[in-house]
Amino acid sequence: MFRSFWLAAILLTALTGIGHAGYLTDNPDEVFQSVYARIGPLPVAAARDPSVWLKLEELKREPCDQKSIDDLAQWLDKLGYRRQAADGLFNFVKNCGAPLTALNKAVSIYIRLTDYPKAVEAADEYVRRAPSDQTARYLRGMALDGAGDYRRALTDYSDTIELFAGDKKMVSSSVFLRMANAYAALKQFCEATAPINRWVAFDPATRDTSKTQKIIADYERQGNCVSSNELRKESFPLQGQRGVVTAKAEINGVRGLFVLDTGASYVSVKSSFASKAKIADGGASEITLNTANGQIKAKLTKADKVALGKLEATNVPIAVQSSDDKSYGPGIDGLLGMSFLSRFEVQMARGSMEIRTRQPRK
Repeated sequence: MFRSFWLAAILLTALTGIGHAGYLTDNPDEVFQSVYARIGPLPVAAARDPSVWLKLEELKREPCDQKSIDDLAQWLDKLGYRRQAADGLFNFVKNCGAPLTALNKAVSIYIRLTDYPKAVEAADEYVRRAPSDQTARYLRGMALDGAGDYRRALTDYSDTIELFAGDKKMVSSSVFLRMANAYAALKQFCEATAPINRWVAFDPATRDTSKTQKIIADYERQGNCVSSNELRKESFPLQGQRGVVTAKAEINGVRGLFVLDTGASYVSVKSSFASKAKIADGGASEITLNTANGQIKAKLTKADKVALGKLEATNVPIAVQSSDDKSYGPGIDGLLGMSFLSRFEVQMARGSMEIRTRQPRK
């Protein structure tokens, strides 16, 4: 009985060895022609790796096996064939329609390879398939940043923040820093202060530090828009049960009625008001805004000057609504959001909103 068992074991080992010998002798270009047609060809040296060969065999049997393509990409990455790993993931999704994680990994690999044009191409596909995914927007922003397309990168960084479902305080500081750097790359140094100011405003107790103050001061100096330290303040009563605050303000010298909204990312206006205030939006990028009525599209541009009583700011990022709906309410021209308010200290107290100039920390 033992002898029969031993012979069976030897026979099984021999058969197994014959089955696995293919990766040493067979031509992978011929064996996996159908697989390569879908994910792209591999160098012979890579294909002959036993683990890679096994995954190629799996994909030959099951062309859209998501685990197999993920495992294959990991092995290729470990062996140093990172471009082939990224190409395989990207092509797999184009042919099989999923998974989104494959596009995430492909974009990340292309960025590590410093192949930003290819990273943008893969990220465009990622955003097309998942338009509300903030990670897709952030990865594409990084790819566009690397490719030198800073204006489009700004749009994606903005949407990354806007599409974040939780407390915006939890958004990584890297998003705001990259957004500021993109503005700076466009020589829009005054606008570059807005993302940093906004990040600080989410948690001023821990983020209003000498380091962030220096970043802001450097941008203001380069843009010749240094903020005044002279103490100025305005106070506005909270209205109704919802505590809405409205106030008269001027944008580019044109007076309008605005809702003061610390939950809004930008100063945003109707297109009709933008025309009166001569706010140029030609060539401006389209961004996503969250409103009480859901997500809308707007053009990201800037106002030369925004004045709220004695409080003023120049070169303020501003969003121009693509359509003049009634989301602001009757008679309201827009919102004064954080692209303006974050340049000041804002405090809710005793039934009013107090806004005052920032004072340097001692």
